[in-house]
Amino acid sequence: MKTVYFILILICTGINAQNKDASDFFKSRSVYRKVNNVLTFTNKSSTIVLNDYEKSTIYALVTPIHERYFTVSLKNQLPNSSIDQNQCKCFKVTDNRFIVFFDRSDENFGKTEQYKNNFEINSKEETPCNDLFKQLKNNKQPAIPVNVFAYSIFEETFVYLEDLATFDALQYLEIEYDLNKQSK
Repeated sequence: MKTVYFILILICTGINAQNKDASDFFKSRSVYRKVNNVLTFTNKSSTIVLNDYEKSTIYALVTPIHERYFTVSLKNQLPNSSIDQNQCKCFKVTDNRFIVFFDRSDENFGKTEQYKNNFEINSKEETPCNDLFKQLKNNKQPAIPVNVFAYSIFEETFVYLEDLATFDALQYLEIEYDLNKQSK
């Protein structure tokens, strides 16, 4: 009987691990919904599919620009030299999908209450970035084209897309505004 319980626990743990998304890592609904949109985009983008980027490890880099403004960009290469890798907090979504949060809490605006509320993370879900960096070193795919999804947080609950400079922009807007929903 103990063996059956053990197997059930392993199965449940495996299923739970496969269903992770940004809501497991970010406490702010405003932030995790937008990061989830970007993760969904990695599965639907024609550029990613046609160029076989999905075969490589892809991470969504979430960078607070100010206490109420952040960008998300898709990468499949090691973070560039302008990013201090010690400030990176990594979260594993699947075996080859990660979220990297560039923690700027030790900067001026990062010490405000608003920053803490908007960008609070669930640190118990954090994984060492070494796993990600090791996979990125082995990546043979060319870099994903430059892209940025820029958001402003308005009154802590509403987030709007402020800037969209990305490949497959129309496909992204379909995700962002739920344009593919079937009307009943």
